[in-house]
Amino acid sequence: MVLRVDNLSKSFNNEIVFDNISFSVSKGEIACIRGKSGEGKTTLLRCINNLELPDKGSIKINDMYLCREEGNTVKFASKNDLLTIRQEIGLVFQNFNLFPHMNVMQNLLEAPCFLKKFSKDTIVQRAKELLNQLELGDKESSYPYQLSGGQKQRVAIARACMLNPSILCFDEPTSALDESTRDQISEIIRDLSKMGIAIIIVTHDNAFADEIADKIITLSEGKITVEER
Repeated sequence: MVLRVDNLSKSFNNEIVFDNISFSVSKGEIACIRGKSGEGKTTLLRCINNLELPDKGSIKINDMYLCREEGNTVKFASKNDLLTIRQEIGLVFQNFNLFPHMNVMQNLLEAPCFLKKFSKDTIVQRAKELLNQLELGDKESSYPYQLSGGQKQRVAIARACMLNPSILCFDEPTSALDESTRDQISEIIRDLSKMGIAIIIVTHDNAFADEIADKIITLSEGKITVEER
């Protein structure tokens, strides 16, 4: 399994968001997390991406624990382990969260250049390849305000793929897109899964989930049901 979540719980101000939930996602699998507004879908995604800290339970990405329960406490990954884990998982935010003061190429180069895992030339080549794959080769010098919603979405996907993640997470990827662009994003997500990337999608779009998912995880009243397809 690329991702394994066991007995995970999260509360805010003593109000349970989800309680004791478990599921897994395999290499190349597309898993959709759905449920009504306020059921905790995005909170769960944020826990998997270490943007929220769970109250109990464990999250394992590949062979490394982001967190795990030991006795009555949750032990979190060390700083060094966390740096490695973060490179295994990418997140495409609902509002894209592109840096507005940076052009498309600069947005893609920021994280890998900071980490200095590869030479600048190698990183630039990787960025160019991704932009060409996503039909954005002519947008390297464009700024986010100059892009359509679908183009911003694709730039955000390219940026999330720069570190070759094992898992790619999407928060409501179709919420601001027209039907044509939605279909294009669906095709991109399928192509990513065929490359072996595990895909996790939070969505309120039931038709989209039914169309694309290999596994549907439904959150309701703090519990989940898992449907294999």
